[in-house]
Amino acid sequence: MARRLAERLGAPVFDDDERTRVAGLLHVVYIILALLLSGIFTLRVAASGLEGHWIIYPVLLLLALGLLAALRRGYVYSGGVLMVGALLTYGLVGTLSSGGLRSPAQQMLMMAVIFSALLGVSRIIIAVTFAALAVLGTIATIELSGNLPRITAPHTATSVLTGNVASLTIIGICLTLIIVSLKKALGRARAHENEAKAMAVEAEQARRLAADVIASMVESVIVLDGDAKIRSINAATTALLGFQEEELVGAAMDRVLVDDRQGQDSIVSSVCAHREKVYRTRTGEHVAVRFSNALLRDDDGRLNGIVCVASDIRRDKEIERNLREAKELAEDASKAKSRFLANMSHELRTPLNAVIGYTELLMDEADERGFAGSVEDLRRIQSSGKHLLGLISDILDLSKVEAGKMELHLETFDVNDMLESVLNSVRPMIERKSIALKVEIPDKLGFIHADQTKIRQVLINLLGNAAKFTEKGEIRFAVRQGLREGLQWVQFFISDTGIGMSESQIGQLFEAFTQPDASVARRYGGTGLGLALSRVFTEMMGGAITVRSAPGKGSAFKVELPYLDPNELTMSGLARPEAVSRALGITDAEALLPRSHRRKSQPGPH
Repeated sequence: MARRLAERLGAPVFDDDERTRVAGLLHVVYIILALLLSGIFTLRVAASGLEGHWIIYPVLLLLALGLLAALRRGYVYSGGVLMVGALLTYGLVGTLSSGGLRSPAQQMLMMAVIFSALLGVSRIIIAVTFAALAVLGTIATIELSGNLPRITAPHTATSVLTGNVASLTIIGICLTLIIVSLKKALGRARAHENEAKAMAVEAEQARRLAADVIASMVESVIVLDGDAKIRSINAATTALLGFQEEELVGAAMDRVLVDDRQGQDSIVSSVCAHREKVYRTRTGEHVAVRFSNALLRDDDGRLNGIVCVASDIRRDKEIERNLREAKELAEDASKAKSRFLANMSHELRTPLNAVIGYTELLMDEADERGFAGSVEDLRRIQSSGKHLLGLISDILDLSKVEAGKMELHLETFDVNDMLESVLNSVRPMIERKSIALKVEIPDKLGFIHADQTKIRQVLINLLGNAAKFTEKGEIRFAVRQGLREGLQWVQFFISDTGIGMSESQIGQLFEAFTQPDASVARRYGGTGLGLALSRVFTEMMGGAITVRSAPGKGSAFKVELPYLDPNELTMSGLARPEAVSRALGITDAEALLPRSHRRKSQPGPH
């Protein structure tokens, strides 16, 4: 209850501090005035009853309460002016009706001036002062002319004393409130001044910190105003361009920025975007920079500054140029290497075929003449020659792929016949190691349109590797058919129980000239070309090859190839040169295509 009463009696608070201060003063005065009027009215009634002009006190009390209500509704200055008007009116009427210039009612004029001071507006105080003087002059004129009204409310000693006490009390209270309020306002002003000084110090410290940060940056920083005129630069800009700050301050940005579009629009168009631009030094040299900027706007969104940051990228350009030249040299060297391998492989295959052919003739001759000991030696020569011929053939294939001369020789053939040929080729090698070969091939796989030689080479490579890396256990070879995305596919599964591979070894399995590790290469031999070529051939025919393996648990390869329609087929490899380049680590995928199928160069701007 007490808190609610205090809230009701509390002074109103407004957004404006000065208005709140004035309202607080008027609020106290209105309450005190209401209490005084209530007390005076009570004493007057107790002393003389309801005689004379007692009605004036209830009227003034109601006026004070009404002004208090108006004050709480926000009518601060208008209510105060109304109160001043009531005091002036009371002073005029009371003075004329109670003896003229000798009447103590003139004190109301002084109270009106003092009360106007509570409002804190000099114009109101001056206006009220002149109004009080005018009222006093009016009273004097009427009295001197002899037209003073008859005294209808004579003052007794008690009434005069009571009035003087009330007037002095109100005047003292008003003056005290004014002084206290002014002291508080002065204290608040000093506090605001101290806060403003502290904020100014913080702003200056922030400005110095920002200036130090900008000055210490290795990037060039140029600060522009809203008209794209240079406001300041940092030390890095001086070092980069050779200008001193006084030479650039006030100049347009195009003094240092080389751009087709000049002025503010050119700078704003690059906001928050890293772009390559060109700066002009003091000597006229052009410097390539990585340019970006940020716009500075005021509270209304108007542009009042731009911060431009630039990094010297001449060194980066030089490195890029050197890398481009090195890449071109490497590509030229790779092409020369491919041509060399192709020529050498071709030159080696011709005498090797002759050696193998003559070895077979000598074996037949030795067998007919009964030289059994010589037959075994000749067989070793033949085996070594065939092995060497296979390695040379792989190198020749790889060189063809890198030189863009590898093509598919498409034909339609029976899958079962092709698989029988593959198994006949690898079965002797598997049987020599006493490894079980389990085959799961459907009876009628149908015909496929693809490069039969390359499919045979892929499957023989995988089955040969399975036999090579398996000492005991078994090799499984299975074939399945299926549909995927409306296209019929054939899948070849080759699994073994050999040494297996780790995840890192699988990651480099299909790279050319790469073996899982050095110990495997020393023990089992090989060039590392078989699987790389297998992946290339598979993907050229529109298929894929995948592997799963674990150390000591063997490996499982899956080759997928589509049944292609000969009537709709173009060379499969032409649509997938990126697959070949990924398999062999070649960056220029188009170089893998035959020259007759490469894209014609488009004319560019000169």
